[in-house]
Amino acid sequence: MIVAPFIRSSALQAVLEAIPEDVEVSIVTRWRPLDLLAGASDLDVFDVAAARNIALYLRYDLHAKVFAADRNCLVGSANVTETALGWRDPANLELLTVASRDDFEIAAFEEELFRLAIRATPEHRDAMKRLVADLADVVQPLPDAEVATEDLAAGLMSGNWIPRSKNPEDLYAVYRGEPDAVGRAGLPGMEAELLHMGLPPALPEPHFNSWVRAAIGQNPLVAEVLRLIDENGAIDESEVGATLETLGSAYASEAPAEVLEVLRRWFNHFMADHFETKQDSIRLVRTRSI
Repeated sequence: MIVAPFIRSSALQAVLEAIPEDVEVSIVTRWRPLDLLAGASDLDVFDVAAARNIALYLRYDLHAKVFAADRNCLVGSANVTETALGWRDPANLELLTVASRDDFEIAAFEEELFRLAIRATPEHRDAMKRLVADLADVVQPLPDAEVATEDLAAGLMSGNWIPRSKNPEDLYAVYRGEPDAVGRAGLPGMEAELLHMGLPPALPEPHFNSWVRAAIGQNPLVAEVLRLIDENGAIDESEVGATLETLGSAYASEAPAEVLEVLRRWFNHFMADHFETKQDSIRLVRTRSI
């Protein structure tokens, strides 16, 4: 098991070359747009993993670094990059210390890690690739590819966050500092939505929309809803309820009908080119090109 928020494909390839091909491997990383724009990670990691038929998972809130084999693991500060692993000069000063995978803290971490991790798909990779290409012209990249974007992380999207605003078409006005565009009662919720998504300032609206699509696509609830729609062609209230149950106690108080209605509105606004929403049956239907 390889867990690190920053993974460079060249470093991952070197790590995997040391692992026999008959050994089952899982990789967990995070794909935040600014990390990728800074070069802290790269999306070719997906292809490196796929070439070995390795499962690649994403957690937007990941910060831990863990390398596990059998019942032992290394825990510490090193990401999977040449600089962190000492394969490039000047290298980082890092620490990895040995721990037992059976220790309560490690076992609890691993269970929580995979509880809300989502399986990376070609769609996730392609969406992030398009977004990063768009951002390159409008966002000043970080000067150091190993610097995390922690300045934007104070309220960054946690695994349990889900979209709640029933008027997502007003989010961009709030983002631009035009609170009069929405009612006073709804403003705090929209400001919280924006904070959770870690948006940089002054994005043009098309880039803003792309960022939102990429961010919510990595939310465990949204990702599972998208998977079910892709698999079955549609989703209804009962299936949303079942999905909420599988995600654990943090979602237990959510009302399936309300969650579905909010998602229907977000999909209709931010993903109208991929989904058709139906008001009468409250269903989300994936539109397909013929």
